[in-house]
Amino acid sequence: MSETPLHTATLHDLKALTGDVWQVQLKPLDDYPFEAGQYLELRIPGFSDLYYTIASAPKTPCIELHIQAGTDQADGLINWLKQAKAIDFTTPGGDTRLSNLPAETGPLLLIASGTGFSQVKSVLEDLLANGATRPIYLYWSGHRLSQLYMLERAENWADQYDNVHTSALIFEQGHWDDKHQMLVHAIHGDHDNLQACQAICCGSPAMVYTLLDALTEHGFRPDAMLSDVFQFAPRTA
Repeated sequence: MSETPLHTATLHDLKALTGDVWQVQLKPLDDYPFEAGQYLELRIPGFSDLYYTIASAPKTPCIELHIQAGTDQADGLINWLKQAKAIDFTTPGGDTRLSNLPAETGPLLLIASGTGFSQVKSVLEDLLANGATRPIYLYWSGHRLSQLYMLERAENWADQYDNVHTSALIFEQGHWDDKHQMLVHAIHGDHDNLQACQAICCGSPAMVYTLLDALTEHGFRPDAMLSDVFQFAPRTA
């Protein structure tokens, strides 16, 4: 089997955000079509498994990535990028795309934890660029306020568009499975009829499956949620 074709980009910008997150802007040297919600893999010598969701909307000049620093590999990658002249990466992948949900007009729930925001950012910016009028509810959670590293951007969407609603949820103590009910209650409080909703969920397998089960108990349709977790960490029977 032949090797996956690679694309190349120059580094347009590298900027530190709050919460030890870095914003990376890559300028592709050739056309790079993708759908909002997809991811790519950086191919850099000495590194492996550099999978990152694309944070920018399609048809923008640069490919935006959000990298959470704080591990040896992530810190090493940031240091490598600071002196990089060209970066290779794969064609886009992933099934968490709105085209994989039936077209509906009910509320769309965009649910993210930490840098999972990159995925819902791409989806939301793409929807707004295409004049979407359906209700869009963004729920972004983190253990500290600093982890919501683009909160001002998320709040500005809600200020500028009548159909966009933003909720920031901070879990200062405990693990996700101890705190998920806060998110469930926030969503259920906003929506009397969860059966009319669709969702894109970006977080750990524990977060995604716990949330899916809890929402389903309140009438949400299990097949109306998209998440990369369903592909890389499927539930055992």
